[in-house]
Amino acid sequence: MKTMMVLIIGALFLVLQSISVWAASTTFTVSATVPDPSDISMTVSSVNSSSGAFTTEPQGTTALNFDPLTFNTTSNIYVPDHYFAIDVGVVGGAGSPDTTVTYSEGANPNGSSNGMGVKSTATFAKEVTNGSGGTTETLLTAHGPKKRLIDLSGEHVTSTEVSGGFLRMYVGVWTGSTTAPADPSNGQPFSNADAAGEYTGSLLVTAVVN
Repeated sequence: MKTMMVLIIGALFLVLQSISVWAASTTFTVSATVPDPSDISMTVSSVNSSSGAFTTEPQGTTALNFDPLTFNTTSNIYVPDHYFAIDVGVVGGAGSPDTTVTYSEGANPNGSSNGMGVKSTATFAKEVTNGSGGTTETLLTAHGPKKRLIDLSGEHVTSTEVSGGFLRMYVGVWTGSTTAPADPSNGQPFSNADAAGEYTGSLLVTAVVN
Protein backbone atom coordinates (compact mmCIF):
# COMPACT_ATOMS: atom_id res chain seq x y z
CA MET A 1 0.00 0.00 0.00
CA LYS A 2 2.84 2.33 0.86
CA THR A 3 4.50 1.59 -2.45
CA MET A 4 1.23 2.36 -4.26
CA MET A 5 0.95 5.77 -2.55
CA VAL A 6 4.51 6.64 -3.50
CA LEU A 7 3.78 5.76 -7.14
CA ILE A 8 0.61 7.91 -7.19
CA ILE A 9 2.37 10.92 -5.64
CA GLY A 10 5.25 10.50 -8.10
CA ALA A 11 2.83 10.42 -11.04
CA LEU A 12 1.07 13.59 -9.86
CA PHE A 13 4.42 15.34 -9.52
CA LEU A 14 5.29 14.45 -13.12
CA VAL A 15 1.88 15.74 -14.37
CA LEU A 16 2.24 19.05 -12.55
CA GLN A 17 5.73 19.47 -13.98
CA SER A 18 4.31 19.17 -17.49
CA ILE A 19 1.77 22.08 -16.95
CA SER A 20 3.08 25.54 -17.94
CA VAL A 21 2.10 28.40 -15.61
CA TRP A 22 1.46 31.82 -17.35
CA ALA A 23 1.25 35.25 -15.66
CA ALA A 24 0.67 38.79 -17.04
CA SER A 25 0.54 42.31 -15.58
CA THR A 26 -1.00 45.24 -17.50
CA THR A 27 -1.73 48.84 -16.46
CA PHE A 28 -4.90 50.31 -17.94
CA THR A 29 -5.36 54.09 -18.19
CA VAL A 30 -8.88 55.22 -17.29
CA SER A 31 -9.92 58.70 -18.46
CA ALA A 32 -12.80 61.03 -19.25
CA THR A 33 -12.87 64.65 -20.42
CA VAL A 34 -15.36 67.20 -19.12
CA PRO A 35 -15.98 69.68 -21.95
CA ASP A 36 -15.25 73.38 -21.73
CA PRO A 37 -18.28 75.68 -22.02
CA SER A 38 -19.17 76.78 -25.52
CA ASP A 39 -21.01 79.96 -24.56
CA ILE A 40 -22.40 82.14 -21.76
CA SER A 41 -26.13 82.61 -21.34
CA MET A 42 -28.07 85.49 -19.77
CA THR A 43 -31.70 84.59 -19.23
CA VAL A 44 -34.26 87.15 -18.08
CA SER A 45 -37.43 86.19 -16.19
CA SER A 46 -40.27 88.32 -14.91
CA VAL A 47 -41.23 87.33 -11.35
CA ASN A 48 -44.73 87.93 -9.99
CA SER A 49 -44.44 89.93 -6.76
CA SER A 50 -47.36 88.14 -5.11
CA SER A 51 -46.95 84.50 -6.19
CA GLY A 52 -43.24 84.40 -6.96
CA ALA A 53 -43.99 82.70 -10.28
CA PHE A 54 -41.28 83.00 -12.94
CA THR A 55 -42.11 83.81 -16.57
CA THR A 56 -39.13 83.49 -18.92
CA GLU A 57 -38.80 86.46 -21.25
CA PRO A 58 -37.94 85.96 -24.94
CA GLN A 59 -34.27 85.30 -25.72
CA GLY A 60 -32.40 88.56 -26.14
CA THR A 61 -34.70 90.60 -23.88
CA THR A 62 -32.89 93.69 -22.57
CA ALA A 63 -35.79 95.93 -21.50
CA LEU A 64 -36.57 95.66 -17.77
CA ASN A 65 -39.77 97.69 -17.59
CA PHE A 66 -41.59 97.92 -14.24
CA ASP A 67 -44.73 99.52 -15.64
CA PRO A 68 -47.44 99.82 -14.66
CA LEU A 69 -46.65 101.37 -11.29
CA THR A 70 -49.65 101.32 -8.96
CA PHE A 71 -50.15 103.72 -6.08
CA ASN A 72 -50.30 101.94 -2.71
CA THR A 73 -52.62 103.96 -0.46
CA THR A 74 -51.22 102.34 2.70
CA SER A 75 -47.57 103.22 2.16
CA ASN A 76 -48.26 106.14 -0.23
CA ILE A 77 -45.72 104.95 -2.76
CA TYR A 78 -45.87 103.57 -6.31
CA VAL A 79 -45.07 99.86 -6.69
CA PRO A 80 -44.97 97.39 -9.61
CA ASP A 81 -46.56 93.94 -9.62
CA HIS A 82 -43.33 92.25 -10.70
CA TYR A 83 -39.56 92.28 -10.57
CA PHE A 84 -36.90 90.61 -12.71
CA ALA A 85 -34.36 87.79 -12.40
CA ILE A 86 -31.26 87.71 -14.59
CA ASP A 87 -29.54 84.30 -14.67
CA VAL A 88 -25.90 84.29 -15.80
CA GLY A 89 -24.40 80.87 -16.53
CA VAL A 90 -22.42 78.77 -18.99
CA VAL A 91 -23.68 76.63 -21.88
CA GLY A 92 -22.36 73.38 -23.32
CA GLY A 93 -19.80 72.52 -20.66
CA ALA A 94 -18.56 72.92 -17.12
CA GLY A 95 -17.58 76.07 -15.30
CA SER A 96 -19.04 79.19 -13.77
CA PRO A 97 -18.88 82.76 -15.06
CA ASP A 98 -16.89 85.67 -13.68
CA THR A 99 -19.35 88.58 -13.75
CA THR A 100 -19.05 92.35 -13.46
CA VAL A 101 -22.06 94.67 -13.09
CA THR A 102 -22.09 98.46 -13.61
CA TYR A 103 -25.06 100.83 -13.55
CA SER A 104 -25.35 104.16 -15.37
CA GLU A 105 -28.08 106.70 -14.66
CA GLY A 106 -30.36 107.70 -17.52
CA ALA A 107 -33.35 110.03 -17.79
CA ASN A 108 -34.30 111.60 -14.47
CA PRO A 109 -37.35 113.89 -14.30
CA ASN A 110 -36.25 114.85 -10.77
CA GLY A 111 -33.13 116.51 -12.14
CA SER A 112 -29.69 115.59 -10.87
CA SER A 113 -30.70 113.41 -7.91
CA ASN A 114 -33.21 110.78 -6.78
CA GLY A 115 -33.22 108.99 -10.13
CA MET A 116 -33.82 105.39 -11.18
CA GLY A 117 -30.59 104.17 -9.60
CA VAL A 118 -31.74 105.28 -6.14
CA LYS A 119 -35.24 103.84 -6.63
CA SER A 120 -34.20 100.34 -7.74
CA THR A 121 -32.12 97.49 -6.33
CA ALA A 122 -30.19 94.37 -7.27
CA THR A 123 -29.97 91.24 -5.12
CA PHE A 124 -27.15 88.75 -5.75
CA ALA A 125 -27.51 84.99 -5.26
CA LYS A 126 -25.88 81.70 -6.18
CA GLU A 127 -28.22 79.10 -7.67
CA VAL A 128 -27.48 75.37 -7.74
CA THR A 129 -29.77 73.06 -9.72
CA ASN A 130 -31.25 70.38 -7.47
CA GLY A 131 -32.68 66.94 -8.14
CA SER A 132 -36.27 68.15 -8.45
CA GLY A 133 -35.44 70.43 -11.36
CA GLY A 134 -35.50 73.61 -9.27
CA THR A 135 -32.61 75.47 -7.67
CA THR A 136 -31.20 75.89 -4.20
CA GLU A 137 -30.46 79.54 -3.53
CA THR A 138 -27.70 81.07 -1.41
CA LEU A 139 -27.57 84.85 -1.03
CA LEU A 140 -24.16 86.39 -1.70
CA THR A 141 -23.69 88.45 1.44
CA ALA A 142 -20.41 89.90 0.14
CA HIS A 143 -22.53 91.85 -2.33
CA GLY A 144 -25.14 93.22 0.03
CA PRO A 145 -26.75 90.83 -0.82
CA LYS A 146 -28.99 93.72 -1.97
CA LYS A 147 -27.73 97.08 -3.20
CA ARG A 148 -29.11 100.17 -4.89
CA LEU A 149 -28.42 100.05 -8.61
CA ILE A 150 -26.62 103.38 -8.40
CA ASP A 151 -24.05 101.74 -6.08
CA LEU A 152 -23.08 99.13 -8.68
CA SER A 153 -19.83 100.26 -10.27
CA GLY A 154 -17.71 97.32 -11.33
CA GLU A 155 -19.48 95.01 -8.87
CA HIS A 156 -17.45 91.82 -9.31
CA VAL A 157 -18.94 88.40 -8.60
CA THR A 158 -16.14 85.87 -9.04
CA SER A 159 -16.52 82.42 -10.55
CA THR A 160 -15.43 80.98 -7.19
CA GLU A 161 -18.44 82.58 -5.48
CA VAL A 162 -20.84 80.75 -7.79
CA SER A 163 -18.75 77.61 -8.38
CA GLY A 164 -20.96 74.61 -9.08
CA GLY A 165 -23.89 76.83 -9.98
CA PHE A 166 -24.74 80.13 -11.61
CA LEU A 167 -25.36 83.76 -10.71
CA ARG A 168 -28.87 85.12 -10.32
CA MET A 169 -29.51 88.85 -9.96
CA TYR A 170 -32.93 90.01 -8.87
CA VAL A 171 -33.66 93.56 -10.07
CA GLY A 172 -36.59 95.37 -8.48
CA VAL A 173 -38.06 98.71 -7.42
CA TRP A 174 -37.18 100.01 -3.93
CA THR A 175 -40.19 99.71 -1.60
CA GLY A 176 -38.55 99.95 1.81
CA SER A 177 -39.17 96.25 2.48
CA THR A 178 -37.64 94.98 5.72
CA THR A 179 -38.10 91.32 4.80
CA ALA A 180 -34.73 89.62 4.33
CA PRO A 181 -32.92 90.56 2.24
CA ALA A 182 -34.11 94.03 3.24
CA ASP A 183 -34.03 96.98 0.87
CA PRO A 184 -30.99 99.19 1.53
CA SER A 185 -31.85 101.99 3.94
CA ASN A 186 -30.50 104.71 1.63
CA GLY A 187 -32.93 103.94 -1.20
CA GLN A 188 -36.00 105.95 -2.19
CA PRO A 189 -39.47 104.93 -3.43
CA PHE A 190 -41.47 106.34 -6.31
CA SER A 191 -43.97 108.70 -4.71
CA ASN A 192 -46.09 111.78 -5.38
CA ALA A 193 -43.10 113.85 -4.23
CA ASP A 194 -41.34 112.86 -7.48
CA ALA A 195 -41.68 114.65 -10.78
CA ALA A 196 -43.89 112.83 -13.28
CA GLY A 197 -42.22 111.19 -16.26
CA GLU A 198 -40.10 108.23 -17.31
CA TYR A 199 -37.06 107.28 -15.22
CA THR A 200 -34.38 105.17 -16.91
CA GLY A 201 -30.95 103.67 -16.34
CA SER A 202 -28.58 101.14 -17.93
CA LEU A 203 -27.30 97.97 -16.28
CA LEU A 204 -24.16 96.60 -17.97
CA VAL A 205 -23.54 92.92 -17.17
CA THR A 206 -20.26 91.47 -18.44
CA ALA A 207 -19.51 87.77 -17.95
CA VAL A 208 -16.45 85.69 -18.87
CA VAL A 209 -15.25 82.15 -18.17
CA ASN A 210 -11.58 82.03 -17.19
